[in-house]
Amino acid sequence: MNTQEIITPVAKFIEWTFETVLVPLSDPFNSGVILLGFIGLAFWMRLQKKYTEKAKREGGMV
Repeated sequence: MNTQEIITPVAKFIEWTFETVLVPLSDPFNSGVILLGFIGLAFWMRLQKKYTEKAKREGGMV
């Protein structure tokens, strides 16, 4: 029994894990992160609009 007989099955298992578990999970996760980023951007822009209007009304710095 040589080292190659031990390493090859372990490598095949790791490759199988990536192909069947991690790759299918990555697409929804990436989409969720991008969606969360857009939601955060919209929220931030809404707050920024309120702060700008308040500053213009009160004569503050815009």
